[in-house]
Amino acid sequence: MTFGIKHSAHAALFALALGASSVAVAQTEGAPMQAPAAQVSDSELQKFADAYASTLEIRQEFTQQLNSAESSEEVQELQQRANEEMIQAVEDNGLSLEEYNTIAQAVSSDPELQTRLSSMIAQ
Repeated sequence: MTFGIKHSAHAALFALALGASSVAVAQTEGAPMQAPAAQVSDSELQKFADAYASTLEIRQEFTQQLNSAESSEEVQELQQRANEEMIQAVEDNGLSLEEYNTIAQAVSSDPELQTRLSSMIAQ
């Protein structure tokens, strides 16, 4: 594996490690974040928790594949497929990318929401 391919693979792993919210943020860049943390219902937070769990599984799968990628083209293809699958996982759990991003933003800045989310994920 050449330096360029290694560099691309590490960049891809880093991008996947940032989380699904970063992928979704890139998809809706410029979209306003509207819902304050206090307005995230239990139902919405549960959908977010389910979507988040799905995206973690996808990231694990693609991280393994990226580790064995042989070319920068393969890395790019895997990144694209991972991105598409994570977006689909968010939508399959009943959230738009904007809703997912809004909740992710709220969770990252609100300790009470983090606690609620942790409880839902632990169940």
